[in-house]
Amino acid sequence: MLWPLGRIRSRESIWLAVLPATVAAIFGQDPPPAALPGGQGEMAFQGYYLGGAAQPLLNITGTTFRFQELVPGLGFLSGDFEGYASQSRFEAGENYLEIRGAPWMGQYWTLTGGDFRAPAALVAFPFNNIFVPDIEGRGAKVQAAHGDDQYTFFWGDQTLTAGMRVAYRIVTPQRVMGASAVRRLAPHLQIGARAMQFSASPQAILDNPYLFPAGRTAPLVRTLALQSLYTPVKRLKIYAEGSRPLETAPSAVTSLLGGFAWEDAGFSFKTDYTRQGLQYFPLAGYFVGDRQGPFAEGRWRPSKRLEFYGSASQYHNNLEHDNSLPFFTSLGTSAGVSGSLPGNLAGSVTLSTVRFSEQGGGQSPVTSDNRQLDATVSKVVRRHTLHVDWRDIRLETAASPQLQRSWEAGDSFQAKHFSLGGALRYQQIAAGVQRDSLFFRGLAQANLGRFSAYGNVEVGNDLQNQTLFSTSAYRTSVLGVAWRIARGWNLQSEMFRNSLNLTLNPETIFLLQNSPAMAGISPLGATLSATRQWSLYFRLSKQLRWGAGLPSESPDRLNTPVAALTGTVEGVVLVKTSESSRSAAGISVSLDGSRTAISDADGRYVFDSVPEGAHDVGLRLSELPADFDPGDAQKARVTVQARHTARADFEVLPLMTVAGVVHAPVGVTRDGIVIRMAPTGRYTTTGADGSFTFYNVREGDVTLALDVRSLPENAALTSPGSVSIPVRDGIPAPPIGFSFTVQNIAKPIRKVELR
Repeated sequence: MLWPLGRIRSRESIWLAVLPATVAAIFGQDPPPAALPGGQGEMAFQGYYLGGAAQPLLNITGTTFRFQELVPGLGFLSGDFEGYASQSRFEAGENYLEIRGAPWMGQYWTLTGGDFRAPAALVAFPFNNIFVPDIEGRGAKVQAAHGDDQYTFFWGDQTLTAGMRVAYRIVTPQRVMGASAVRRLAPHLQIGARAMQFSASPQAILDNPYLFPAGRTAPLVRTLALQSLYTPVKRLKIYAEGSRPLETAPSAVTSLLGGFAWEDAGFSFKTDYTRQGLQYFPLAGYFVGDRQGPFAEGRWRPSKRLEFYGSASQYHNNLEHDNSLPFFTSLGTSAGVSGSLPGNLAGSVTLSTVRFSEQGGGQSPVTSDNRQLDATVSKVVRRHTLHVDWRDIRLETAASPQLQRSWEAGDSFQAKHFSLGGALRYQQIAAGVQRDSLFFRGLAQANLGRFSAYGNVEVGNDLQNQTLFSTSAYRTSVLGVAWRIARGWNLQSEMFRNSLNLTLNPETIFLLQNSPAMAGISPLGATLSATRQWSLYFRLSKQLRWGAGLPSESPDRLNTPVAALTGTVEGVVLVKTSESSRSAAGISVSLDGSRTAISDADGRYVFDSVPEGAHDVGLRLSELPADFDPGDAQKARVTVQARHTARADFEVLPLMTVAGVVHAPVGVTRDGIVIRMAPTGRYTTTGADGSFTFYNVREGDVTLALDVRSLPENAALTSPGSVSIPVRDGIPAPPIGFSFTVQNIAKPIRKVELR
């Protein structure tokens, strides 16, 4: 059934009045005072529709209500309630009630009832080549913290996220229960321990092969894990982990992970060795574990304009030596260089290789050698970013060798209120027979005050992302609009289509499970999101605020327990030029689209008292001064932790003006002559006095050319038709001049004699 919007709205005051007192009673404290600092919330009505000529209309529609409330002396109260109707069935979204930071018995407590999340990494994880998903369940979680020490217990049914755009929770047939402790034993040493239990019936495992991969047939798995992080100096992190299933079966494998990471501005290096058995972390619906081998990656920046990077890995699976399952081995390498080139160009070259073999599991041995060579050149010209990419992929297998080549050219244009971009890729694939194809992707976005529109469209067959060198498992096309209606109302609507680039099989999962292509995707999520039909999504929401709202500008109003639940977001805004960088003062930066900070004389901005969690930080483009253009990174996603500082730096690019004049004989019109700027493709026309101006020109070398087709009849240039000039920050561009004359061509006279 659907939850009517009016009914939820009428219950708002009941929730806000009853819940704080109820939670306080649990802790045996007096109810909070009547005059609360305030809170905020959101109500939304949203829906998703999928239809087509060959199938009936599918839909999921419902309402959501979430809130955050500051309760002095108790903590931070929050909740989320979502319910949807789908094909006459009820689907539950994210539903929980949580009190965070409640003081009791010398600890700050967090109680969560309903849907909860628990991170798999107990201490900071310094590597990005290994992915372990968060534990998501429906039940309860209890957490106690004091300083850097933290204790957690949770239990419930494991859940997975399903649904496109309108997310709801699917309860899996696996139950999870765990307890963990994290302590700082020394100023530079942190250690964590966790005991986990995963349970499912044997029949449920047989009925859900997409949730329980081959080999994971144990109905009950108990594991014990230890994790540690040692940071003797700021730039060095040493990580170690060990875990083991508690079963006595001889095939049980002790899992180990260890390595170190060194990071600074000029040089970084990370290396680790992984040994993960099939039962390392048997979370239903995810590809985790079942691999052993080393990994290393490094980056070296000898100067600001040059960077070298490389990585290598060697893995194999089936540590349990189960002859009914396939044995995979892989050897992967990647190396490249990127930097600035003459003519204000940027370029990069990367060579990647993958050697893969498969045997066992009732299959004949298969070996393949694969190589990818990629070269890219880009150039920023005024508001345009042009790029050209060449890619050569060779897939060498005994059964079907394949050669794939592609050439891509694209441009992206950014202005104050809109951006536009696109790329066209020409692809050749030879696997016995050569085939040619085109692939196009384009994007556009316009921000007009309260109204914005955006689009991202992909057309064609994306061949390169169907190989072992894939960087994206999904293809997504979307067209959408958003309207910020007055008084906190917002309306958003999208048409979109998703499709999978990859065929999810054991081979691709083994090779790509920890790469950006998979990004922690679950088999269920991949299946439910891989539709090629256009779909419609809408969302109507109302922002709520009561009392004084959530205090963020006045941290002195918060008591000690609540103050510990906030952190700081800060960064620096720099003016990036071709020669150097300098501080950018007076630049507006926004936090979550609501709070604004202005960079000072040193380019620094600060947001204090930011609540824990993920936040969006970015340049406020509507307030960006006209003589600057945003850099490549306009927004950033940061995660704020209590009493910690999250950082996000931004760059702006200076814009200049180029002017000139076209000279002509007295009395000859000079209005409307076309002047073109290369390589941007921009053009302008002259005024009545022959003058012309290009505004908002980015740094670089540009060429101005007079279009002779726009000259008056019988005109001929008396100056060069084009001129190249450097455009540099702080150096006025030299005036440009063109000149022409008009030739008087005498008409032939024909004599006619009259008799």
